[in-house]
Amino acid sequence: MRHTICYVSTVSPDVSDTMLSEIMAHVKQNNSKLDITGILMHSEGNFFQVLEGEKEVILPLFHKIKEDRRHYNVIKILDKEINNSTFTEYHSSFAVISSQSGHKELQHFLKRLKTNNPEHFKSISYLTQKFMKLS
Repeated sequence: MRHTICYVSTVSPDVSDTMLSEIMAHVKQNNSKLDITGILMHSEGNFFQVLEGEKEVILPLFHKIKEDRRHYNVIKILDKEINNSTFTEYHSSFAVISSQSGHKELQHFLKRLKTNNPEHFKSISYLTQKFMKLS
């Protein structure tokens, strides 16, 4: 069964710009290998991430993410089973959004979220809009 988890967190102060670039590259490569779709955004010292994949992959991965010392204050926003992944039609199945060009994937996610998960749309939309303004 497919599963999605969405969270925000605060980047640790000792994480340099170089480390941040390495994290973003590693996440994109690793998640693609694990057949995880989603989005990772970084802005103003915070991460926003959406993970979609098989439940037996996503849940242990999120446990690892929570234990990672490179960030803290991990706040889970969404944790539920899904029928279809939002990001499947993209050539790059896991997007790291660090510029305006990556916002199309996020807008598509929000549109699908509004239809498929209206109870979570308002809070997640608010957070992502803040990230897009700060990027």
